[in-house]
Amino acid sequence: MLNKGTERTLKEAEGLLKKLHVMQKFKDKYHLTPSREAQRIVESMQTLADSVPEITNPQNQEQLIQAELKRRLHGEAAYLDQQLSGRLYDFDTVISILGIPKEDIVSLRPWLESNKEKTQEAVERLFHSKDIEGYELPLAADIPNVRRQVEEFAGAHIQRYHKTLGKFLQGLTKVGAFLRDINAVPTTQDRSYFRPLTNNLAVSIPGICFSKEDGTLHIRDKELIRLYGHEGMGHALNFVITRSNGLPYFLTQDSVLTVSTAESVAQFYENVLFEDLRKSRKTQKALGIEHKFAEIYQEAKDTEQLEEYKKRIFQYGIQVLGDKSLGEPNDPVVLRKKADMMYEVAIDKSDVQGWIQNNRVISTNSD
Repeated sequence: MLNKGTERTLKEAEGLLKKLHVMQKFKDKYHLTPSREAQRIVESMQTLADSVPEITNPQNQEQLIQAELKRRLHGEAAYLDQQLSGRLYDFDTVISILGIPKEDIVSLRPWLESNKEKTQEAVERLFHSKDIEGYELPLAADIPNVRRQVEEFAGAHIQRYHKTLGKFLQGLTKVGAFLRDINAVPTTQDRSYFRPLTNNLAVSIPGICFSKEDGTLHIRDKELIRLYGHEGMGHALNFVITRSNGLPYFLTQDSVLTVSTAESVAQFYENVLFEDLRKSRKTQKALGIEHKFAEIYQEAKDTEQLEEYKKRIFQYGIQVLGDKSLGEPNDPVVLRKKADMMYEVAIDKSDVQGWIQNNRVISTNSD
């Protein structure tokens, strides 16, 4: 049970976050921010955040909620204030708004150094295991009869995976029962997504389905498993469970401050699902993939390693370009030094070179 003071604070925070949400909807519609109202929200959030106790190491649920609420209010207020001010973002401002721990930044280069060879091996393995030329052709979904065929084909596989994996997860954990509240449907969008208002888990047809030169349709089983783990468990199931647990309002609402955390949770469930499936030959058989699961699993692990490497070298690049201590950002000597720092941990230097040139504006705007 929370004490009455904490409950009052949570109620006030809920009111402010709802006002912020309405203001964001207004901006989406009219492409303008009601700046006076926004400034009032900033000041109210800052005042409320300052009234919440500073708790470094929470010892119980109430203290944990207070610590997270204080961080959320300060973050939302700082982000909105930054937008209202018109100031250009620099590296330190972004770190402060998002509350990124210093150790996460410091650990980027050591991780890249220790994983460079492992990632290189994964890249080579993927190259030699796939027939890239003509391997997967795009769908001619602009043709009505092809589109209908593709939708039926993809929809049948999505339903089979949803029912089979749903039953499998219910056997592993009680939270699997919440999957009955989620509708798995195909979408022609290029990206899969979960829509909280309708509980629809929309799986991208172009993302999971392709054709071959003979016109036959095929499913990317690895991608369907990954999407189900990421969108189905990491986003959809996580949202449904969170909504049903009676948590404070601020913990149930998405924000730019929580995007990275939500994605980390989704990526975690991607990996968990592949590992759980590896242990269940029965579920592999029910999905019709037992004969090729070893190949699917290896591709998933190699792809995971590659994606993690790309994510971290991108983050490291931002860190390097935003580091003012290295010198004047536009000085060619400084820029060369920064490029060399990235080349030392890069697998493909041409990619890094192009990325640096395209993102020089980051370091230029940091002054």
